[in-house]
Amino acid sequence: MLKIVAKSKIKEGMLDQYLAAVKPLVLGSQAEEGNVSYTMNILRGSENVVAFIEVWKDQAAFEYHIKTEHFTTILPTLKDFVEEGFPAEFYEEVEF
Repeated sequence: MLKIVAKSKIKEGMLDQYLAAVKPLVLGSQAEEGNVSYTMNILRGSENVVAFIEVWKDQAAFEYHIKTEHFTTILPTLKDFVEEGFPAEFYEEVEF
């Protein structure tokens, strides 16, 4: 499984608009066949640091995801809300 954490710091006073903008992205991503989990999260103790936490069945499912209409149309609009972006972190699950 592929796990991704993609954090951003949202501009002051824009969190509600940001969350409204990402809702269709989250719902569309959750409906994808290769998606295990896709959530929007707010850092505890912070009012403007958010993270997508995603779990994909495999790399192919993620590659499909980044070509979907909801990803390619919504993601570019989010930069208007972001004060600071952080590089996405990609993790492979360790199976024991």
